[in-house]
Amino acid sequence: MKIKSLEVFALNIPFYADHVTRHMQRALTHSERVHVYRVELDNGAIGYGENQGGESGDINRVVGQNPFAIMQDDGIGFGIQMSLFDAVGKAVGVPVYQLLGTKVRDRCPISWWDIDMPPEDWVAEAKESVKRGYTSIKLKARPWRDIFAQVDAVGQVVPKDYKLDIDFNGFLRTADGAKPVLQELDKHPNVAYYESPYYLGTDIEGAGRLQEVIEKRIVEHFNEPCLHARCCGGFVVGGGATGTRRVGALCASFDKPFWLQMVGTGITAAYAMHIGGVLTHAQLPAITCHELWEHDLLKQRLEVVDGTIAVPEGPGLGIEVDEAALEHYRVAPETPIPTTLYKQKKRICRVHIPDGSGGEQIHDFTGEDVYYPAFSDGEYPGFVRGVWLEIIEQE
Repeated sequence: MKIKSLEVFALNIPFYADHVTRHMQRALTHSERVHVYRVELDNGAIGYGENQGGESGDINRVVGQNPFAIMQDDGIGFGIQMSLFDAVGKAVGVPVYQLLGTKVRDRCPISWWDIDMPPEDWVAEAKESVKRGYTSIKLKARPWRDIFAQVDAVGQVVPKDYKLDIDFNGFLRTADGAKPVLQELDKHPNVAYYESPYYLGTDIEGAGRLQEVIEKRIVEHFNEPCLHARCCGGFVVGGGATGTRRVGALCASFDKPFWLQMVGTGITAAYAMHIGGVLTHAQLPAITCHELWEHDLLKQRLEVVDGTIAVPEGPGLGIEVDEAALEHYRVAPETPIPTTLYKQKKRICRVHIPDGSGGEQIHDFTGEDVYYPAFSDGEYPGFVRGVWLEIIEQE
């Protein structure tokens, strides 16, 4: 069995709603660009994989090789590796999870995802997630938004057992800085997890103290110092198939749950379900973000029921990629990405910070590439009640 060809498609897939487009294009996060890999084996089997954003991997290294000899090598690139698992599974008539290990669950938990937004837009997203079968959401907490008002608004429109994962990306900066904010959020019944309140590896002792005085689970991107120190309640795990299984085994040995974080369309979401199906401690809701875009590139959507997706049982990834959608969204590689074009325009990003005496401080920035590091470095007060971000577009 040999790899006959490997083709890469550059796609621009719009976000599914205007308010999502508005906030995604403003922020430093995922764009409309997706790269899909289509591999064909010399026996006619075809597999698909993808990368969100830029291309990854060396196509010339792969073509002509035996897929069994290289598909476990994470160095070939995430999307290429995924496509090989899909093609090989189809060629030998087994689902991808059987090429990865032994299935330990039939359904994997999954979560909705959103960048920071005003409360009313998070409310719209939460409502949409419930319609689509989700029972949890990952929300990006930012110091230029009032996280307390945001969480309160979402809590009013979701079921009582709906869970919120609040991702700070380190913006609380220190254990002592995180304590009052998290203790206040602890009071909200829907809050379940705090992701990276600060980067725990910079102060492991402080992380242990923080977890002791916080009721809800603190989760950090996987690193071995935090694992050995047992200073948090779980991890975020992602990457290539072999590395992810290694980390999964480490987490299992410490009895630490984690969620898989693998961003892409429905193709990646299906792949994440196969990986999650064989890892005992992939117990927390996975993050794939595949609901962001107006099309998931599948002929049949992955059905979310009670916050879970069934591990596909068909050969390969067990999905049917929509070839017509690939052609519809395909662009020349040099075609600009809409988010890039948006960022080239001029605007004022104005942060309003209440001063505690009825007035406010106003700080103007040209874009998130400026105010993100400024807040991250502590140049401005963070997570003040009533803080809000105003975007003033310049004609």
